[in-house]
Amino acid sequence: MFVITWILRFLQQIIAQPALLIGLIAMVGLLVEKKSSTDVIKGSLKTVLGIILIGSGAGIVIAGLTPLNDLLTKTFNITGVIPVNEVMFAQAIAKYGSEMAAIMALAMCANLLLARITKFKFIYLTGHELMWISTLMAIILNIANLPAWEVIVGGGLLTGLYMAIAPSLIYGSVCKVTGSKEIAVGHTGTVYYWFAIAIAKLTGNKEKSCEDVNVPKNLNFLRDLSVSLTLAMWAVYLVVILLAIIFKPTVMAEVFGTDNSFILGLMDSVTLAAGIYIIQAGVRMMIGELVPAFKGISDRFIPNSVPAVDIPVLYPYQPNSVLIGFLVATIGSIVGFGITLLLVHTSWALPIMIPTLFNAFFYGATFGALCNKEGGVRGVVFGSFFGGIVTIILPALLMSVGHIVINNTTFGGGDSAVIGVFFGLLSKALSGQGLFITILVLFLLPILFGRVRNRVPAKSEQAVQGAK
Repeated sequence: MFVITWILRFLQQIIAQPALLIGLIAMVGLLVEKKSSTDVIKGSLKTVLGIILIGSGAGIVIAGLTPLNDLLTKTFNITGVIPVNEVMFAQAIAKYGSEMAAIMALAMCANLLLARITKFKFIYLTGHELMWISTLMAIILNIANLPAWEVIVGGGLLTGLYMAIAPSLIYGSVCKVTGSKEIAVGHTGTVYYWFAIAIAKLTGNKEKSCEDVNVPKNLNFLRDLSVSLTLAMWAVYLVVILLAIIFKPTVMAEVFGTDNSFILGLMDSVTLAAGIYIIQAGVRMMIGELVPAFKGISDRFIPNSVPAVDIPVLYPYQPNSVLIGFLVATIGSIVGFGITLLLVHTSWALPIMIPTLFNAFFYGATFGALCNKEGGVRGVVFGSFFGGIVTIILPALLMSVGHIVINNTTFGGGDSAVIGVFFGLLSKALSGQGLFITILVLFLLPILFGRVRNRVPAKSEQAVQGAK
């Protein structure tokens, strides 16, 4: 009896440590792939180390942002929010980590099942984006007061459904960029990209491509995210510091003491960029081990499947478009920030979203790559600008309507916002059991009907035509 109790407590403590649990998922995948013992040990440990790096980096990011939030709060009686998925995940993992890990594991299986028996052949391999959605599901279903097993089962099925269907929203445009039907994109910004593509199609001209535009070489340094993020955040710090000096100079001493505020603002900006760099390193380390194991399983059991990978796969195909999209999306996100400021103290008030180069770079670069193929230069400009605005507004709605917020931060992805708002409202209309039944029905729909709005997998005739 003592031995059984000890084993149960040991397993409970492992489950209570999300980093170890995700490491076990990687270990299982590597064992299924019949990797050597050395590779299994290395892959499992690097996965755990990646999770720890993510948490450490998030703490550094928060340290870099705290003075900025203090300045905004004390000067204008507002609190700024930076909607970054990595930071939100690191904040949420302490409370929801065990459920998130279980949801993530079940979602992988659900994605494989749907790819095997439905028309949706996409295998979602962007592991860190899977983590964001899994964590979001854990938060939403806990807020709805579902029991733990329903949180895990419902969250896993919904996440798996998302993994199978979301890549189809922009698959045709992705094929045009890559010139191939063999790769899809799996990213929680899919709603943003779909919106930007729609704007590009409406306003653009395919005959005038961004790739025919000569971009000054002296702007190439902006491609280094650490440098551009530091400069952008320092610019935000400088603006807020100057406003504080003008409107409420006593605040400077409260926040910075006797130290030079401009120098400390620079150091806080560097600190934030360093935190993001550490988070990215952690993500790369973890995904580098987790994804290959998952991909090997899918290749073995699901022929003709299409891998859905991260957005940087698009960037080499459209270098000019990527840079132009990034710069224009930055302007759009600043406009979105201004909109949230103008709505303060009105009946339409939203949380103040602080634009960052972290979001503007990845979302904007992807806007550029996709919109250029659909609308040329004009499509990139309009699509990226309005897309940049939406990257600020949707996370604000996720906080105010969906109530998905922890320690004054939230998810930055458009998919997270749409899912969070939808299920936040749905949970108010349905009881816990009714919500769980609705989730089961949603998961079964593509299995029963085979397709949704005629969206088809890569090997279909329509997908081939979309790639042309």
